[in-house]
Amino acid sequence: MKQIKVKFCGLKKHHELHWAAESGADAVGFVLVEKSPRYVDMELAKELIDAAKKMQLITVVLFADHPAEYVNKVIDSCYPDVLQFHGFETAGFCEQFKHRYWKAIPMLSTADYLSYFDQYPNAEAFLLDTFGKQQSGGSGHAFEWFQFPEQHKEKMILAGGLHENNVADAILSTGAEFIDISSGIEEMKGVKSANKMMSFMQQVKAIEIT
Repeated sequence: MKQIKVKFCGLKKHHELHWAAESGADAVGFVLVEKSPRYVDMELAKELIDAAKKMQLITVVLFADHPAEYVNKVIDSCYPDVLQFHGFETAGFCEQFKHRYWKAIPMLSTADYLSYFDQYPNAEAFLLDTFGKQQSGGSGHAFEWFQFPEQHKEKMILAGGLHENNVADAILSTGAEFIDISSGIEEMKGVKSANKMMSFMQQVKAIEIT
């Protein structure tokens, strides 16, 4: 029986990291996109990443069409485990850093998600999210779920509009083995909720997948 992995994205405070660790999350994400209500600057990202690593959490930093110089600065300063690209970055751009990376797929603006697997052959994973039209995720809206193909399932991360009341249906409908959530664990935009984190993880842990 496989264990479903969970990433809590858009964390901004040290106490949110503790909540994530206590709830049983596997990874945490930090948004470096300035227009986002979940934005953290490089200095704070470094603090949070250092703290998260001590809690054995996988650390992910989120970019959206940032210049390569900035991405390199973040890598050198913050030492994140994974780079997550949410913009129109090419495979060549993503791979120049010689670092583990995930590529987000905008499920509002493309139905041909499988083409991304061919375009980004070295991506560690693909985040299927509801974004597009200048939006970098965290919309709180879900796309139309479908059963993930078995041969690609291990590289597919489900995101977009998830919360404690629909995550069970989402997992059963897709077969997802990795879940990413941001707005669904917030009490208000950009402010995480300990209760929602705990409740969400309880729902995930109650689901058995083979």
